[in-house]
Amino acid sequence: MTDRPVDPYGRHRFDVDLGDDRPPLGFTEVSGLSVRVQARPADDAPEDDNVDWFDWGDRLGRAVGRVPSAPRRRTVSPTLTLRRGVTDDRRLWDWLQDWVAGIVDPRTVRVFLLDAAGERARGWRCVDATPVRWDGPELVADRPAAATETLELAHEGIEAITGDGDE
Repeated sequence: MTDRPVDPYGRHRFDVDLGDDRPPLGFTEVSGLSVRVQARPADDAPEDDNVDWFDWGDRLGRAVGRVPSAPRRRTVSPTLTLRRGVTDDRRLWDWLQDWVAGIVDPRTVRVFLLDAAGERARGWRCVDATPVRWDGPELVADRPAAATETLELAHEGIEAITGDGDE
């Protein structure tokens, strides 16, 4: 094994799979890949005697506090925001319009970082994603720039995955 540190992936090389069994779309920006763990204050601890508690100590063995031995904590994530240049591909718009029309189609959206060879390396899976907002391009005649569209997705959580889509 080498002592050389592993170079981090560049944040400018990524692709997004919308979970619609079609080729990935190119995006200029992805934001909202964030998870916050909700800590429960001791005052909110359940009075149930069936919950196991253990003392949380520092490295010297002094008790710091008590936490439940529950294996999971609640997490929350912001909406996932996808921005791309406007093209003739209407997949984002159509997905939003289907949702508005009552056609429920939650999807597993996957965001992948690409390695130097352009292969999927590391990524994140957003489970049960649904569109909640679409923003069209800002059109300004005196400032030439690419027209962009933005889609925000609510989802049920983020999972880390490998380049082949597995955990």
